[in-house]
Amino acid sequence: MRRPLRTAAVTVAAVACLLLPSGSVSEPVPAPSDGARDGCVLRIASGADVSGGVREQVLDTVWNSAGNRPRACFVVVSEVADEQRSEMVSAAQAESGRYDVFNLDIQWIPEFAAEGRLLPIDPAAHSVTNDFLAQIWSAGAWEGTQYAVPLNTDVGLLYYRADLLAGPPSGWPEMLSLVGAHKSGLVSPALPFAGQFASYEGLTVNLLEAIWANGGEVVDPAGRVVIDTERGRNALQRLVDSAQAGVISGDARNGFEAQSLTAFREKQALFLRHWPYAYEVLSGERQEGGVEFAAAPLPWAGVLGGQYLAVAENTGRPAEAQRLVAALTGPEAARMLYRCGGFAPARISALYARARCGDSAPPAAGAEPRSEVAPPEILLPALAGARVRPPSPYYNRFSQVLRSEVHALLTCWSLRPGRCESVADFTADLTPRLQDALAGH
Repeated sequence: MRRPLRTAAVTVAAVACLLLPSGSVSEPVPAPSDGARDGCVLRIASGADVSGGVREQVLDTVWNSAGNRPRACFVVVSEVADEQRSEMVSAAQAESGRYDVFNLDIQWIPEFAAEGRLLPIDPAAHSVTNDFLAQIWSAGAWEGTQYAVPLNTDVGLLYYRADLLAGPPSGWPEMLSLVGAHKSGLVSPALPFAGQFASYEGLTVNLLEAIWANGGEVVDPAGRVVIDTERGRNALQRLVDSAQAGVISGDARNGFEAQSLTAFREKQALFLRHWPYAYEVLSGERQEGGVEFAAAPLPWAGVLGGQYLAVAENTGRPAEAQRLVAALTGPEAARMLYRCGGFAPARISALYARARCGDSAPPAAGAEPRSEVAPPEILLPALAGARVRPPSPYYNRFSQVLRSEVHALLTCWSLRPGRCESVADFTADLTPRLQDALAGH
């Protein structure tokens, strides 16, 4: 199923707004609605809708269309990505029962669960769970109890210039070699490897992937910070070398999702690390003379992303909230979110099933070009090889420390290398701070 490029363009605009740093929104953000004006009984606290309206369509189809159910609605707690978690934390701590369900980013689940803000998922309401990849389902658990169910999942893909390259690189060294061979053919200012390297959560994700790509680890399975080891230092050194060589340029170091996608669309980049929704945007523009591209799973482990639905501990309608979560995470919803919205589905079956979208009729002659979702043969191996971020109730603090310090290091080595801290000194200084952050100190 394909949908018009128009919808994909709306998605990009929404993402650009969503990813503005805290405090940098150019227009006032409306206060969150309590949903009462719309007759909503069940309220889902969530971030901005970047699906071009598909999220609401799914909610209406799988839940609100049944006349015997209490009406549900998504309530946007903030349009700004960095504020969404804090708004949800405040709402949960207030114990007001304002929200019945939380739409949580995957890395927030341990925090909300450990603080007792979530009800365990009712197994009776989720009888079909073998359709989820194991690591996708288990990411919704904390200390052996399932607290959240995946609404959609996410994983980075590697997009590359199909007009310049015959295929993707096999790893980081080959990627650097290809950059050296083709950098002169990029539009100036060149961003050979466009990723998300601004000082926000995207940098944490990109950093973890780059460290893994080069044989290192930041945190081991036991929760110990191990970046200050030979393998960890060597991996970080390769990332620093890439920044110093201009592979990760100054513009890239200040790039969010929207900026990195724009750089690739404008042919400044040879490679783009981005989420699956970018496939839909690029495929639609290709039919209008846009960049020739191909996509593949990252040639190293990607960070598992996604949004999970969890029942608020203080909801006044726990049974109905459980059923709402089950409906929104069921097979029909997964098919629609993937085929109509371009989201990587949490359920494997959704990759191969059809779904009726609002614009499912064949396009008329002269109509807008249509875009396509990332295909299963790319998504499935990418998801199967994905890894979670360090699970901790204090992950937010850990990420803040990691990304701010690494951003400063990369910037220094790019602009004034003679005055910068060595990687060995950097990792020695950083390790106890990260360990303290993971422990909540």
